[in-house]
This record gives sequence, C-alpha cells and structure tokens, in this order.
Amino acid sequence: MTHRAVRLPPRVEEPPGPVPARRNAYYVRVAVADVRANPGQGAELVTQALLGDELKVLKQEGDWLQGQVPDGYIGWVKTADVVPDTPPADRDLAAVTVPRAILYLQPGGGNAIGEALMATDLPLLQQKEGWMEVWLPGRGTAWLAANEVEVWPGGKVKGKRSGEDVIKTAERLRGVSYLWGGVSLYGIDCSGLAYIAYYLNGVQLPRDADMQFQVGREVARADLQPGDLVFFNTESSGSLPTHVGIYTGNGEFINSRSGQGVITSRLDEPLFAMGYLGARRYLP
Repeated sequence: MTHRAVRLPPRVEEPPGPVPARRNAYYVRVAVADVRANPGQGAELVTQALLGDELKVLKQEGDWLQGQVPDGYIGWVKTADVVPDTPPADRDLAAVTVPRAILYLQPGGGNAIGEALMATDLPLLQQKEGWMEVWLPGRGTAWLAANEVEVWPGGKVKGKRSGEDVIKTAERLRGVSYLWGGVSLYGIDCSGLAYIAYYLNGVQLPRDADMQFQVGREVARADLQPGDLVFFNTESSGSLPTHVGIYTGNGEFINSRSGQGVITSRLDEPLFAMGYLGARRYLP
C-alpha cells in the first residue's frame, strides 16, 4: 500500500494564486502530465497536472517521482515530465482560457515550441502588442497570443464570477472525449470538467466528485441555478457520488460521460433521475 495515490483536497475557498518560489522544486514541463497511482505506465491514472504546475516531491523510484500536485493528489509522475527550476516570484499569472494555446519563441508567432492547455497558469513576464511572454519550467520563456489567456493580477481572478461564467468555460470543452482522471481537451472526466470550469472562475474545488459534494452550499432541486453542480450515484451503490455535472438550466446539465465525452444530459434521464443525490453551489 506504500505506492497508492492519496487525495489531499485543497480548501474550496482558496482562489488560484501564485506558488511561492522554491529552490530545487519540480515543475511540469510538458502540456499535461499523467499522475498515476503507482510508478508504472500501466498503473491507474488518478489525475493530471498541467504545464507549470509544481510537484512537491516525496521520493523517487527509477524513472518515477512521487509527489503532490496542486489538485491535492499524491501520486507518481514520470521524471521526464518534470524539471527542477525556480519560477519568478511575485508575478501576475497568465491563465489559458481556450482548449489549446500555442507557445511561440517570439511574439507574432512563427516558431512554435509547444502548447499550453486550458487552465494552465504561468507567471507573466511582459506584454507586447497582443502577445504575452510567460515563464516556462526548464525552458526559459515563451509567447502566447493575448486573446487566448486572461491575466490574473497577483494570481487572482479579476472581477466577480457567476454560474453562467462557469458554464461558458465548460462549453469550450464540448465534444472532448472522456478520460478517467483527465483534465484537458485530450480527455477529461466528469469531476475534471467541474474542477477546470470552476478553477478558471476563481474557485479551486476538490478534484473528485465525492469531495466536491462535501463542500459548497446545499441547494434544493427546486432552487437549482445555472452553474450549480448536480451529483449522482450512477452505480446503484448508495449515497456516494460517482458522477457530477454542471447545471445549465431547464433540467439540463453539461457533463463528461464515459463513452460519450462532454455532452449535455437531462436530469430526467432514467440513469440520473434514479441516482440523483443533490446539488451544491460555490459562487454567490
């Protein structure tokens, strides 16, 4: 049992923000890094970390590092996917708001050097004529188109956000395939969709549906509003949530379903009508 992934969820009220600079810390150097339950490519995928995320390393076994990623999970990441580095301190963040943004060597495009996926947030170094220069772990800097990112002053989301904003964010991933443990356009699960949609709107939820159900304000079914999370047990196994969606109104919710990906479903579908457990609200 020494290898198993552990869930340590962040407090729900904590907004996204800059990670204090740490010497000898490890940061994700690829667009998305798999976090597995055990050190091995065939081990269960429990979550993923995005470019620039810190891995708080606990130990190493061969080509794998065990550590904690920002969503709270402790799991195993390939050493090739991370790099030791020190980010610039006290910077605004540039958060990617589109499913996939291209990283360029220079402003204006031309020489692509990688990609950054939705909800990636990187220290902002400077802005120049519709472009933003960001820090890249182990690779110096890169440029992103300004219309593909949002600046978070001091690492915090600007302005008040609503449930409608959460829905708009989730809708950008419509059609993405389902992937257990996934958090990006290359595959995402139901709780990952909720996590990303809320993260980009200033609320860091726990990573998994059962933990998301434990926080926020309880909402009666008759009082549902767009942006509320709706929870279900779809396995006839009791009161523990196994599925979550984002309510969009008129008895519908957007969710990521196994075999179907990110789609709109209805509360009155037999699967969800029988397994409905309740709803939670995290924004005013």
